[in-house]
Amino acid sequence: MSDSTWKMTDRIEERLNALGLSDRKASLAAVGKTDLIRDIRRGRAPSAVRLAALATVLETTSEYLLGETENPANGSAEGIRALVPPPQEMAQDIPVYGTALGSSEEMGGQYDGGVAIEQTELNTGEVVDRFRRPPNLINRRDIYGLYVAGDSMEPAYESGQGVLVDPKRPAASRDYVVVYLRDKHDSGLSSGVLIKRLVRRSASYIELQQFNPPTVFRLEASQYQAVHRVMPWDEAFGI
Repeated sequence: MSDSTWKMTDRIEERLNALGLSDRKASLAAVGKTDLIRDIRRGRAPSAVRLAALATVLETTSEYLLGETENPANGSAEGIRALVPPPQEMAQDIPVYGTALGSSEEMGGQYDGGVAIEQTELNTGEVVDRFRRPPNLINRRDIYGLYVAGDSMEPAYESGQGVLVDPKRPAASRDYVVVYLRDKHDSGLSSGVLIKRLVRRSASYIELQQFNPPTVFRLEASQYQAVHRVMPWDEAFGI
C-alpha cells in the first residue's frame, strides 16, 4: 500500500470516528454499496467521483482525504444528514404496538443449565404511537414498531427504545428478532414475545442470546409461532 493510500485510510478513519459512522454505513451512503471503504483499506484507489461522494458523506473534501490540505472543512457541513429528509416530509403512519414487561421464565441456558429469560407482552390490537416512515419504507406497509420493555438486551436496546420490525425478511444469525411464543394451551394465539439476538436457526429449533443475565438458550419449533427481524434504523433510511 502506498504512502498516499495509508494517509487516505487514516483520514477516512478519523472522519468516521468524528461522525460516529461505520465503514458500511458511510460506504452505503456514498455509493450505494458496502465495500467502498473496505476496498480502500485493501489498497484499491477509488475513482475521483467515488472519492468525492465519500468525502461529502464524511463532511470533508477529496483534497483533505488525499492529504493535499490540512483543513477538513468542506464548507457545507451537510454530509450524511443531507440524505435524511426533514421529519415534516415523512408520513407518521407506522403503527407502534403496545408493550409491557412480562413475567420472566426460566429456560435452559447453554452454559448454566437455567436462567431467567425476560419476556415482553405485546398487544397488536393496541396502537400506542406512530413512527415516521423513512424513505426506504414507502412501500412497506407491513412494517410495525414497538418499544422495548425491560433491560435484558442492554446495551444494544434499552428499555423504552423504539424499534422497527420487519415480518417478511428472514432473520440471519446475529440479527435482533422478535419471537412470538406459542400459547402453552395450544389456543393458536401468542402468549408473549421475546426480543433477543438470533444465534442459530434450523428447521427444528432456534437459539437466542440474551445479554442480562447473559445466556444463550434454545427454543424448539413447537415453542414459538414466528420470528420477525428487527430492522436497523440505518437500513430503514437507506444509509
